[in-house]
Amino acid sequence: MFLSSNSATAILAGNMVQEGRIAFFDPINGFTGITWANMGLFPEDAVVFPDSEVTREAVRARNPEGGAPIVVDERITDTTITYELPILTPDATVRALHNGAPAVEMTAASMVGISVSPFNPGASVLGRFIMLAKIPGTDPARLCRLFWHPRAALQSNGVGDSQGSPTLLFNLSVRAFTYTPGVDFTDVAAQITPYGAIFNVPFNKIAGLLDKLDAEAVAV
Repeated sequence: MFLSSNSATAILAGNMVQEGRIAFFDPINGFTGITWANMGLFPEDAVVFPDSEVTREAVRARNPEGGAPIVVDERITDTTITYELPILTPDATVRALHNGAPAVEMTAASMVGISVSPFNPGASVLGRFIMLAKIPGTDPARLCRLFWHPRAALQSNGVGDSQGSPTLLFNLSVRAFTYTPGVDFTDVAAQITPYGAIFNVPFNKIAGLLDKLDAEAVAV
């Protein structure tokens, strides 16, 4: 008997919810004093989601029945995962990351309070990245999504405009990084790839999960 497991819920109007977006970036080294920077608010029309480009190469075989070759498999030859992050409310921390490199304080008496970052187009900051997609509501057990990437490179992409306000633009490229998950993740270690994982987490468990991820993939 044909049976659809979600027929009762698939067309409910209540499914039409706007997920929230909160992005956290934790530089691996260089930026003293910056830990899990909250990247700020995004413009209302921003699409903040991992964009995956996968290149596949077909493996072909001679058709046993004759005629054109048949495709028996596909090999992934290249994977690129990126986020576009337009920041509407950048604070001093986010502006420091937008500079692309840590600033060095000047020491001359007349220069106290001035710091200098190198102007280095194309430079990126290596770190860990979390993107939290919250579901609105009051149910403490409502499921939200948390995207975890043990390594990502954050790069300035200039300045944009949203609703008449300037936005700082970032590109974030997810990097492959292999590590041994901690004991709290032993039972799902196979689910965590070098590019990370997507956690489906009840709203009231988010804080606990963030605490656990803070200890993951710390080693350079």
